[in-house]
Amino acid sequence: MLKILLLVFQVFLNFYFKFGGSIMSDCEKTNYIGKSVQRVDVHEKATGKAKYFEDYQVQYRDLLHVKVLRSPHAHAKIVSIDVSAAEALPGVATVVKGSDTDLPWSDIPYGSSYYGNPAKDEVIWAGQAVVAIAAESIEIAEQALELVKVVYEELPYVTDQHIAMRPDAPEVISPELGFAAGYMGFQPEGPNIAGSYKMTLGDVDKAFSEADVIVEGEYQANKKSTSQIECNGCIAEYQPDGVVKLISNGMGVHGVLKKHLLTMYPQLTASTLRIIQPVTGGSFGNRLFPTIEPLAVLMTLRTKRPCSYVLSRKEMFTSSPSNWPVFTKLKLGAKKDGTIIAEDFYLVEDAGAQIRGYYDGRLSASGLMCVYNIPNVRCDSYGVRTNTMPCAPYRGLGVPESEWAMENLLDELAEKLNMDPLELRLKNIIKNGECNAYGEKVTSIAIGKCLEAVAKSIEIDEPCQQDGGPWKYGKGIAAGGKQNTPLGRAEADCLIHSDGSVEILVSCDEQGMGAQSALRQMAATELQIDIDRVKMTRSDTAVTPYDNFGASSRTTYTTGNAVVIACQDAIDQLKEAAGREVGLAKKQVTIKNGKAYFVGSNIESIDIKDLFKPFDFFTQQTWGLLQGTPVRGRGVFCPAPAVPWFGPGHEDGRTPRMWNWYQYSAFGAEVAVNTETGQIKLLKLVSTADTGNPINPKLVEGQIDGGVIMALGFSTLDYHMYENGKMINANMSDYRLPTVLETPLQKNFMRAILPDPLPDGPFNAKGCAESMMIPIGPAIAAAVYQAIGVRPKEMPMTAERLLKLIKDKEANDAK
Repeated sequence: MLKILLLVFQVFLNFYFKFGGSIMSDCEKTNYIGKSVQRVDVHEKATGKAKYFEDYQVQYRDLLHVKVLRSPHAHAKIVSIDVSAAEALPGVATVVKGSDTDLPWSDIPYGSSYYGNPAKDEVIWAGQAVVAIAAESIEIAEQALELVKVVYEELPYVTDQHIAMRPDAPEVISPELGFAAGYMGFQPEGPNIAGSYKMTLGDVDKAFSEADVIVEGEYQANKKSTSQIECNGCIAEYQPDGVVKLISNGMGVHGVLKKHLLTMYPQLTASTLRIIQPVTGGSFGNRLFPTIEPLAVLMTLRTKRPCSYVLSRKEMFTSSPSNWPVFTKLKLGAKKDGTIIAEDFYLVEDAGAQIRGYYDGRLSASGLMCVYNIPNVRCDSYGVRTNTMPCAPYRGLGVPESEWAMENLLDELAEKLNMDPLELRLKNIIKNGECNAYGEKVTSIAIGKCLEAVAKSIEIDEPCQQDGGPWKYGKGIAAGGKQNTPLGRAEADCLIHSDGSVEILVSCDEQGMGAQSALRQMAATELQIDIDRVKMTRSDTAVTPYDNFGASSRTTYTTGNAVVIACQDAIDQLKEAAGREVGLAKKQVTIKNGKAYFVGSNIESIDIKDLFKPFDFFTQQTWGLLQGTPVRGRGVFCPAPAVPWFGPGHEDGRTPRMWNWYQYSAFGAEVAVNTETGQIKLLKLVSTADTGNPINPKLVEGQIDGGVIMALGFSTLDYHMYENGKMINANMSDYRLPTVLETPLQKNFMRAILPDPLPDGPFNAKGCAESMMIPIGPAIAAAVYQAIGVRPKEMPMTAERLLKLIKDKEANDAK
C-alpha cells in the first residue's frame, strides 16, 4: 500500500512540474515567485512556429545576399585590390572595399574593421574582412569573391600572448597609422599592451614572510569559441520613408546596436533607424559586439534594397568574437591552521586583434578576489593584443579562466597542509557582510552551502574503488564566484488594458534563457493577477523602451527591477482612479485579482475594467481612465555607479564599489582517466548555484545544466589551434565539442539551488548563468589528480595533454 501511495505521489509531482505548477489553488495563483511556471515561448518553439531572423528572409522578393572575402594572413599590408571582374559579374549589386572614400569611417585608421567591415590599409588577423559583395544570390556573391584579386605584403605577427607582452614583440596595430592602444595611449610596458590594472591590499611581502606554507604555480586557459547553433545574422531593409529597419539576432537593440550604428552613420537618426530582435538562440556573449550589422546597413544604404548577411560556420570560428585566453601566475601563503594570509598574482588577458576594446586584466582578475577572504593581496594584471580572433565577452568574462588557477592551487595548498580541501575552502570563504579585497561589502553569498552540498553528494570522503585496469578513478570539488558589472539602465512599461489584461514592454535580450518567463512571473506577482493575463512584447526600438544589453547576468536583476517598478507605477495609477471613483484616498485602495478593494467604504470592491469609461460627448474626460487607452506604468532602474579605483587617492587600486553583486556556484565531479590514452570519462557530476531567490527554479536548472555542459567542453575538449598564424580547426569536425557521449547518465547528473537572497534584487533574485561555468574545470582537475597523480596546469585538459603528463610522470618515477 505504501508503495502505491508513493507512486501516486510521484506521478502527482511529475505532473505538477511538467505543467509548471498550473494546478495551483486560486489563493496561490497570485504568487508566482519560486514556481516552475511553464515558459511563455514553449508552444511556438515546440511547434516550430517561432520566427528566427532567417525566417524573415522569405518575406523579401528582392533580397540581396552579402558575402565577405577574408584575409588569409595573420598580419599583412594591403598593397592593392582589384574588384573590376567582380563588379562586372551579372547579379552583383555592389562591392565594398575598406579604401572606398564614400564610407562614413574612411578617415579613421582601422575604423571600418572594428565593426567587422572591410579593412582599409592592413589586416591584423587571419579571417578579417577585406572585400564585401552584395548579390542576387549567395552563389553569385561567392562566385564574385573568387574574381577579386588582392595583393598582400606579409608583416610580422604574434599569436602567443607571452611573446606579445615583450617590448620587442611584433606590433599588432601599426603605430604609423596613428592609432594608439587602448583608450589611454600606448602603455610603457610594451607596444601591444592595451592596459593594466594593479591593486594592493595590506603588506603582501610581510605576510609571505610570516606564512608557514607557500605554494605557487602558472596556469593557462586557452582561446575558444562559443559555438552556438544559430550563426550570427541580420537583415537590413531600406524603407520608402528613409527608415532603415534591421532584424538582427545581435544583442542590445538600444544599448549596443542602435548606439553604434547611429555613431557610424550620421545620415541615420533615432527616428530613422528601427531595430528588431526576433526569437534568437544562445550566443553567450558572442553577439555583444556589432560585427555584422554595420555592413548590412551599409549595403542597404548603398543599394536601397534589403540585404541579408549571415556568417558561415567557418566564419563563426574565424571572424566572430571568441573568449579571451588568460595566463595566471599565482602565489598563496597560509598559516599551519589553513588560514590564507597572502595572495600575489600576475595575470594577462589575451584580447586578440582588438582595435578599440580596452582590456586591462581587471575582469579576469576579479575572479581571484571574490570568493576567499585574504587580508593581503597584490594584483598585477594586463590586457594584451595578438594577431588572433578579436575577443569579446564570453560566458564568465574571463573569470572561469582565472579561477582555474585559484582552485587548482588551493588543492595543492591543502595537500601541503595535510588538510581536507573542503575544510580549507570553508575556512577562508568570505562571509556575508564582510568586505572583499577591493573593499566592497558582500551582501549575498551562499558558496559555503554550495560547497558542502556538492561534497556530500559526490561522497568526497569515500575513496574511489580501483579495478586494476587502465582506467583510474578520482573525485574533486571546486568553488567559483563571478562579479556582476554595474551596466547601465533598463526601462520597462506596464500597460493595463480596459479588459484587465496586462502587457509588459521591455527591450532585454532573450537568447533562450527564459528571461521573458521570469519577468512575466514578476509582473503577475506584483500585479496580483493570473499569469495568463500577462503578455510580453520585447525588443523593438520603435515600440519598447530602452535597455542596455543582457550581458553579465544582469537581466533578472536590472530589467526585473524595472518591471517591478513599472507595475508599481501602474498600480498607483489604478489606486488613484479607483479612489476617485468612490471618494477615497489611494492609500485606502488595494489592487488584486483584477479588482480594486477598499477600506473605509461601504463599497467592498470594483472590477478594474469598470474604471475605464466609454467616450462621452457630455463628460469632461481629461482625467480618469478611458476605454481603449491603457494605464501605462513606467519603470526605470539603474544600478548604483562604480566608484573610481584610479587617480589621486586611489594609488592602491581599491574601491568600495567596482562591481555590483556576486553570483556563486560549486561543483563536484567523479571521473575516470585512461592511463594508456589520457582520455577523461565523466562518471558523476553535481552542480550547485547561489541564485539569490530563484524566480523560476526549472529555468535556473536549465541554466545550471547548460553551463555545466558548455564548461565540460572548454575544460576538456575545445580550443583554437593555430599554424602559421591561421586557425586550423575552424569546423565542427576538428573543433571538439561535448556530445551525449561525453556526459554521464542523467541519474548521475545532479544539480541544486542553494540561494542567499540579494537585498536589492527583484524579489531578492540575482542572475546565475555565468557562475555555473567556473568550478567545472578545477573540480575535474582535482579528480584527475586523485586518479592518476598529475596536476593539469593548462585548460582544456585534452587527452593528448594528459597523456603527456602521464608519460612525464612515469619517466620521473623511473629515475
